Amino acid sequence: MLSLKAITYEPLSDEEICQQFASTGDRKLIGELYKRYGHLVYGACMKYLKNTEESKDLVSVIFEKLMLKIPDTKISAFNSWLYTVIQSECIMQLRRGKHHDSIKKDVQRLEENNDTFTPRYGDNTRVGKGLNLIAANREEMVIEAIKKLKPEHRTCITLFFFDKKSYKEIVEITRYTEKEVKSYLQNGKRNIKQFLELHEYE
Repeated sequence: MLSLKAITYEPLSDEEICQQFASTGDRKLIGELYKRYGHLVYGACMKYLKNTEESKDLVSVIFEKLMLKIPDTKISAFNSWLYTVIQSECIMQLRRGKHHDSIKKDVQRLEENNDTFTPRYGDNTRVGKGLNLIAANREEMVIEAIKKLKPEHRTCITLFFFDKKSYKEIVEITRYTEKEVKSYLQNGKRNIKQFLELHEYE
């Protein structure tokens, strides 16, 4: 009599699990990813949202999104790709207006870094009214600009400015080289600045 062994996915890499899910749609494969990363996703959500219940709810949303995204995505490094998904979902949650004050300081830190985002008109009182309007919406504009960055730029910007990770820590998390991290940060800041300058005149 044959003995049936329970299927185990533990020997598979994250990327192999994604490939199998894309081929079969077997939800148990997502369950395996949840076993591996559920607590880490929750921890990342807590860093952004600072709310237990909202973070738990968002974890469920994120893993539901994975089922939709994985079949249409070429994933070479699951952990860094997953982090971009978490970032995107958390940023959208923050943009709903419930956490404006909690991200204001992080956005300010991003804007002030190396004077990258200093308003071109400085303290010119002739345009003071316009600048006040810009400042009132600037946090939302920065978040919108971050969402439009390439995934690698968005990941490095968020890790460095929002999560306050060092270059070395970002290298360990993303598997990018230190040279790539510095390049992605520089290009990401430049693209955000261009986005802000463009929308200041709309």
